[in-house]
Amino acid sequence: MPRSRPLMNQHLRFALAAVLLALTVALAMPPLTVGAELGAAVLMLPGSTARTETSPASGPRVAVLAELFTSEGCSSCPAADALLRRLIREQPIEGVEVIGISEHVDYWNRLGWTDPFSSSVFTARQNGYARVLGADQIYTPQLVIDGRLQVIGSDLAAVRRALLEAARAEHGTVAVTATAAKAGAMLHVEIDVRGLAPATSGPSEVVVALVEDNLVTDVNRGENARRRLPHDGVARLIEVVGTIGSGHTAGAFAHDVAVQPTWVVSSLRAVAFVQADRTQRVLAAATTK
Repeated sequence: MPRSRPLMNQHLRFALAAVLLALTVALAMPPLTVGAELGAAVLMLPGSTARTETSPASGPRVAVLAELFTSEGCSSCPAADALLRRLIREQPIEGVEVIGISEHVDYWNRLGWTDPFSSSVFTARQNGYARVLGADQIYTPQLVIDGRLQVIGSDLAAVRRALLEAARAEHGTVAVTATAAKAGAMLHVEIDVRGLAPATSGPSEVVVALVEDNLVTDVNRGENARRRLPHDGVARLIEVVGTIGSGHTAGAFAHDVAVQPTWVVSSLRAVAFVQADRTQRVLAAATTK
């Protein structure tokens, strides 16, 4: 999508300077907790992504699914990709465990660069969210949080607000494991769902996403030409593996996923989540380490 860039006058320079100052102040603010005032999030050391990780201030972390719709052909997307990587690696928002998935859409491919991670499946998923969220268009970078909120994926303040708001909603729990089989050509995924609020609006789908970390692309055409783009949490596939009926609060599921030869098994993670069929709201989520 072509963009126009007007000439920068003095007023615009002052405005940009104010924005940069505001961001600098925000990054220096105290840690966030669920229900706290908005501010910058405290950084935590990378490490275990245990589903019940706690902090003294906030108790158990609430797992929140963050789906970034992005493209290597979009010049606005690298900043959002970098923010998602930070959320996944550092888990900087106290009280919230961010389960991040990077879903590369295919509608940018016609503008000079074919994104190697793109799929029409992810574009269709983004269109589905547009319908239930009442949006009149889709765009990149868009971050959809727990299927109930959407923000610009590079807007740090808006992302924080939405993650905290989503974490306040009632969530069930998911335990997920993934075991390599057939010499790494297959992953056996097991999912245990518990504690869902009794559904009143129909059944829910149990979904598995296989995501890959530590990916890097050298882009040589399009809006990001001559840039090296790192990615984490890149969706390789998203599949529905079962259903939980209306009124049911738990379930156990197993699913085998074929691993493609170009995927690095040691960098793969399985993300499992429960999503209401009608509203597309995410009721519970988890990821393997």
